[in-house]
Amino acid sequence: MKARFALAAWVALAGPAAAADFQFEGYGDVRLVAPPSTESYLDGELGKLRYGSGDDNFQLGDLVGQGRVLITPELMATATARAEDDYGPALNLLEAYIRYRPVSTNEWRWSVKVGAFFPPMSLENEQVGWTSFWTITPSAINSWVGEELRIIGAEGTLEWRRESGTLTLAGAVFGDNDPAGVMIADRGWTFDDRYTGLFGPQRLPDASAFGATPPVYAHLFTEIDHRPGWYLDLSWEPADIGGFEVMRYDNDADPRDTQGGQIAWHTRFWDVGFEKQLGKLTLLSQGMSGATTIEPSPFFHQTTDFRSAYALAGYDMDEWWAAARVDVFQTRTTASFPSDLDEDGHAFTLSLSWLPKKWLRFTAELLSVDDTRQERLVEGDPAHAVETQLQFLTRVYF
Repeated sequence: MKARFALAAWVALAGPAAAADFQFEGYGDVRLVAPPSTESYLDGELGKLRYGSGDDNFQLGDLVGQGRVLITPELMATATARAEDDYGPALNLLEAYIRYRPVSTNEWRWSVKVGAFFPPMSLENEQVGWTSFWTITPSAINSWVGEELRIIGAEGTLEWRRESGTLTLAGAVFGDNDPAGVMIADRGWTFDDRYTGLFGPQRLPDASAFGATPPVYAHLFTEIDHRPGWYLDLSWEPADIGGFEVMRYDNDADPRDTQGGQIAWHTRFWDVGFEKQLGKLTLLSQGMSGATTIEPSPFFHQTTDFRSAYALAGYDMDEWWAAARVDVFQTRTTASFPSDLDEDGHAFTLSLSWLPKKWLRFTAELLSVDDTRQERLVEGDPAHAVETQLQFLTRVYF
């Protein structure tokens, strides 16, 4: 698996000498953070946010670079990497893929993409490094997608272009993501703009170690059952800004299969999204409903149903951009033994950004999460928690 990633990254980043066109862009940011009193899930706790009580107020946020090589007019290679030394490797790949899209002069256009990439389901995260324009922290849905999901395989796309807009059908076959689902089941929803790198493990909550000595990690981008997953995505983009998308995703993992102490989680969901432009007002909404299942032995099974939705309103004031978002989320777990993994919650996000230059962004974000999860009782904490995080971000684009 790592050899495939390395090959794709080499093509994308080491090929400009032989390419007709090479582009490199990215960003780096620093942050002032007022974290909540709870501890972050990144440290094995049950907090919902990137930062927690043990974190300093001054943070070096992210350093992300993306290289693109236009090898021919039809063939392009892309790799996106993040530099960070707090969790996992200091340098990690987020995406690495090659896309072939023949030049088309009629209303039909098709393309094929091979490698490792994010699924095409986010209306929020459309900036370099799969980041959101409107807020620092994406919704619960897209935080989870960035953490647990990566398409490692091949995607085909067919577009029907009309004057009124473009109808797109995309489908993919993929592997190397069989453990996806363990985080949403064992820890629930979170809010975070730090997405999992292809080589980085994720720490499971200490409360769900089940007899093992913490820390316990999941290697999410692993093949266990040797059978492919798939998705189909249908979207409509009208000539003006807006549109909708609907996706069916199924990793088709065998929930009875295990390898190296990891279980294949059969994860499947429906996802729908909607966008509408009303003058300077942008409206975004997305909903997800799915389930993930394991059956590692004849004596134990577990299914976690998960669902979430958000609505975001963003307003354009030329150099200033304001956004407000509300999220609701829930999980329900049924298992062979009594479970304490059910969760109910909601969140509110307010964000104000100033972009005085194309290369400079200042953003203030207030994020408050209110949820109840019985799993916290295992660690002696109240099941109900309200977590509030304030961030001031300075980001430089290059």
